[in-house]
Amino acid sequence: MRWQTSPRRRWSRAPRGEGRLGAYVTLLVLFLIVYAGVKFIPPYWAYLAMQDSVRAAAYAAAKPGGEERARQHLIAVAKEYGVDLDEEQIEITVDNQLLTLRASWETPVEFPKYRKILHFTIESSVPAP
Repeated sequence: MRWQTSPRRRWSRAPRGEGRLGAYVTLLVLFLIVYAGVKFIPPYWAYLAMQDSVRAAAYAAAKPGGEERARQHLIAVAKEYGVDLDEEQIEITVDNQLLTLRASWETPVEFPKYRKILHFTIESSVPAP
């Protein structure tokens, strides 16, 4: 039995200009994704970076007299990450031999003709002294 080869396909080009619209739409969608990423990634990156700092501040606050030092250290670390954190936004509570430190803040994300406010809360609990 002999193998038959199929006739060679001839690829025809689309008439001039027909493929450009799809390319422009693809470039526009890619640009919008990158633009949104540039706006949203830094606040979420700061949120992830602050989690370890909140945990460390909770352990520091559990030591006798360490609550004020923990607040000041957490505010300083937050400024390094670009987070505007005040003392009122840091809540330290002790309940049933458990110390809980909660830090909450908001970060606005600006778009042309639109503003989105992102709310972040990090909570860490450690054994109380």
